[in-house]
Amino acid sequence: MFSRRDILKFIAVGGSASLLPFSYNKYLKRFGINQAFADGGVQSPPLTPFLDPLPLPSEIEPVKPFDAPDWEEFIGETTRFYKIVAEERYVQFHSQLPQPTSIWGYRPNNVPHGEWNFALGPTLIANASQHIKDGMIVQHLNNLPIEHQGFGHPELSVHLHGGHHPSRSDGFPGNIDGFQPFTFGPGEHYTYSYPMAAPGLMDGAAEYSEIPSTLWYHDHAEDFTAANVYKGLAGFHLVYEDATTDGALDIGDESSPRGLHLPSGDYDIPIFLQDKTFLDDGSLFYNPFDHDGFLGDTYVINGKVQPYFNVKRRKYRFRLLNGSNARFYHVSLTNENGREQPFDMIATDGGLLSRTLRDKTSFLIAMAERFEIVVDFSKYNTGDVLYFEDRLEQDDGRGPKGKFDSPKLRNLGTRFLKFIVGEEAVDMSEVPDMLRPFEPISDNVLAQATVKTFEFERRHGAWQINHQFFDRNQALAESHLGEPEIWRLVNKSGGWWHPIHIHSEFGRVIRRNGKLPPLHERDGIAKKDTFILGPNDEVEIFLKFRDFTGPFVFHCHTLEHEDMFMMGRFDVV
Repeated sequence: MFSRRDILKFIAVGGSASLLPFSYNKYLKRFGINQAFADGGVQSPPLTPFLDPLPLPSEIEPVKPFDAPDWEEFIGETTRFYKIVAEERYVQFHSQLPQPTSIWGYRPNNVPHGEWNFALGPTLIANASQHIKDGMIVQHLNNLPIEHQGFGHPELSVHLHGGHHPSRSDGFPGNIDGFQPFTFGPGEHYTYSYPMAAPGLMDGAAEYSEIPSTLWYHDHAEDFTAANVYKGLAGFHLVYEDATTDGALDIGDESSPRGLHLPSGDYDIPIFLQDKTFLDDGSLFYNPFDHDGFLGDTYVINGKVQPYFNVKRRKYRFRLLNGSNARFYHVSLTNENGREQPFDMIATDGGLLSRTLRDKTSFLIAMAERFEIVVDFSKYNTGDVLYFEDRLEQDDGRGPKGKFDSPKLRNLGTRFLKFIVGEEAVDMSEVPDMLRPFEPISDNVLAQATVKTFEFERRHGAWQINHQFFDRNQALAESHLGEPEIWRLVNKSGGWWHPIHIHSEFGRVIRRNGKLPPLHERDGIAKKDTFILGPNDEVEIFLKFRDFTGPFVFHCHTLEHEDMFMMGRFDVV
């Protein structure tokens, strides 16, 4: 049986699907891949914005401890256990669509099939701590259909994006010779261990400034990540600090006598940004031949098309995640007249910033990046209306028009989330100037770091790193545990954009195109796990891999680029 990788390689070197042998065409039909998809021209039916409320997926409840024989060293009295099911189900993305849409999604195992109506998976909540046995054990069960029509592939591997955990729990995209299997098919399960401890703890030098705040989990199957994530296999994973750790604490309770007192509870809102295209019957459209990067024509927030959200006159914390396949967003908060409104930025994908960035009015967010902002609605009157709006000009998977530091914006953007300001509410929250202070890497340490260069380019119609296609059985690089490194990420693909995600550790941006980077990604202020390479950009990142050895990957998070080989394996030894 031919693999999808064989088909992609055939097309990448100039082959045509019409010239494929019969067995290839049978394979294409089996997965619902029709050559007509390549003709384009599909548009979603017109849908009235702001008719439906913003959904907020519930937190998953733990289950009774179960046998996890591979993870005894990470299991203690306070370890929490969870079971999550991947399944096919139906959700209503918009009240004007004629019927619910078939998706693949996650649900809690202790919620019966048919009773989890969210497009997103359940939200995992973790408390980071000083002990590796305070974490969680998560078992994923695959209930996807073996035989199915349409795009996607039911063999899974789950990646906790932004997490720091053993290689066996990282969601490696495929199985490697000489290792236990990383993927699991229909009827099978896989158990993951997430210690939720500060990096360096196992080496005796924990860095609490590297505790994350907003993570997400998603499918990471080789060649099919784009299709499977687009089809619905994704969910939030939020992290708070344990009250016993030192320093400034994000303990998720604004009323606590300790902690940072950031907006919490009902006022801490995760926002999952996606773009999708719907057919007239409400089903999802996806073009599996679009290896440049698939763009939908409809904005979907937490599984609803352009919803509204009733807010009270007080401060809210919003955790914005770009969960799209290839669409960047330039997010601003605007009033009815389109005038940008100020907000405070408190975190990126690397967790809390060292200090609050005040009076921001917009930010560029790439696929897989996260930004956390605080909006103070007490500055507005009851009945006022505001919007999150995207003004970025992007027509295809190549990326936005313009450059990283000067993206091209439209005068009139797309309003994708409407806020309706209600009555005043008690507000015990604060947004302090200092959040989680940390010192930038010293010149002495930088001088000792090993420099590695990775060039991202397009060759033969596909994507490569250092002139190589992804090969899961061959490491592109090797890193030694605890040794400092500088990774030079170089975009040599012309006008294409690539958000590069490095697994296992947060990095610090030292230089962008030979200069200091902007504040929201500058060392001493921010740590990150996803790094934007705009056209012809070069970014230098400081990294140090701690605690866990084994194979990991780094890749472009334009998911079609990742699936079309822009991914590299690296081994920590």
